[in-house]
Amino acid sequence: MCSPAIIEHVKKRISRRNLLRGIGVTGAAGAVGCVNRSSSEGGIGKNSLPDSVSFSRVVDLSHTLHPDFPAWFQGGVEMTTRGNRTFVPPAIVDVKPVFEWEHEKVNLNQITYWEHVGTHMDAPSHFSEGSTVDEIPAEDLVLPLAVVDIRDRAAQDPLALLTLEDLKEWESQNGRIPERACVAMDSGWAKHVDTPRYKSLDAEGKHRQPAFHIDAVEFLMEERNVVALAVDTFSFDNQHSPGSDVHYKWLGDDRWGIENVNNLGDVPPVGATVVVGQPSIKGGSGGPNRVLALV
Repeated sequence: MCSPAIIEHVKKRISRRNLLRGIGVTGAAGAVGCVNRSSSEGGIGKNSLPDSVSFSRVVDLSHTLHPDFPAWFQGGVEMTTRGNRTFVPPAIVDVKPVFEWEHEKVNLNQITYWEHVGTHMDAPSHFSEGSTVDEIPAEDLVLPLAVVDIRDRAAQDPLALLTLEDLKEWESQNGRIPERACVAMDSGWAKHVDTPRYKSLDAEGKHRQPAFHIDAVEFLMEERNVVALAVDTFSFDNQHSPGSDVHYKWLGDDRWGIENVNNLGDVPPVGATVVVGQPSIKGGSGGPNRVLALV
């Protein structure tokens, strides 16, 4: 339940931005996350959202998914998995018209895609026997966002790591990482998405991109209350952890994350709220999503 003061505040902000035109005051307050729940009222206690979330702009942290979006594999080209299974992956995404405006005066497509392509979630079940996407509580998809900038180092080294020292330096400038945060690595990699640098293949054809150091991840797990990771690259891991250490550690603890995030440079280090529009598909280990930052 929102207080009258909060409702009035929300009403003025929405009027000022010409947003959500036509929505009543109660709906408008809900649209910006005005809640006040306790476990006795059906909330989840520690998972309850803050009393209010206000914002003046929205930053789209997603890339548009298309058949040529860079991925670990290329559609139609045979590949071998870590279990020595070989298969030929289909297209990254395929949009096939079923009904078309020209003929039926309605558009309806059949869309098929890989779970782990484009801006997408890694659910715990991707690297563990943990939760699938449909089992992640909705309130865990709206979180304070902490953005750690390693762009200068990444510009010099495609295998740069976000380290424990980076986290400590971030806290010295911005205060303690917010409770129940999503911690995002801004390596500047998103701007390379349409160029060969996004994969930065080495002499052996292996991908290179910045990632999280396992020490930083263990600190976030053990010393801070962090729900999710986010990276603007293919992966939380790179060649410094060939055993996918971060994936197994983080997802294995029933946490989740987002890869191939966009536009982190347009978000402040602290103070924004991230909203993850993840389709709730039963049994899914992840999937493309729309990620928004409320600033």
